[in-house]
Amino acid sequence: MKDTGGAMAARIHRLEIRAELSDLVARYGYVLDARDWDGVVSCFAQDGALAFEGGSVAGHAALRDFYAERVGAYEFTFHYPHSHVFEITDDHLNATGIVSAHAEHGLDGACLLAGVYYHDDYVHEDGRWRIARREIRSRYFLPWRPGSHALPSSPDSGR
Repeated sequence: MKDTGGAMAARIHRLEIRAELSDLVARYGYVLDARDWDGVVSCFAQDGALAFEGGSVAGHAALRDFYAERVGAYEFTFHYPHSHVFEITDDHLNATGIVSAHAEHGLDGACLLAGVYYHDDYVHEDGRWRIARREIRSRYFLPWRPGSHALPSSPDSGR
């Protein structure tokens, strides 16, 4: 069966969206770790929102203040996105996604490790993809102890 170009163009467009969303997720972590608050805010839509345990903020000014205060309190951060799954709407101007990630946070000379999921809504705004809403769901936030290589046993660990 010969492709008349329409199906191929649609597949290429979906791949372009996937690459742009992956770039957005990577850029968010990079500018966050660089303490580039304007760069962080530029990852969000004009009325973008962030939800987290205990609250939420919306709009660029509130997002900038939130990140500068909350993340700025750490001596360093290092965010690592892992898997990223998403669904694109039929109009190709909105999408939803889930990002699994972990991050390192420096506080009082110690390193804390966090495992999170970001539940995202994306919107294509001003010619690029942005986060319309991001909800952070924490899986763990634990101190890193060098030399502590013992893993807890669990039914799934095989130990």
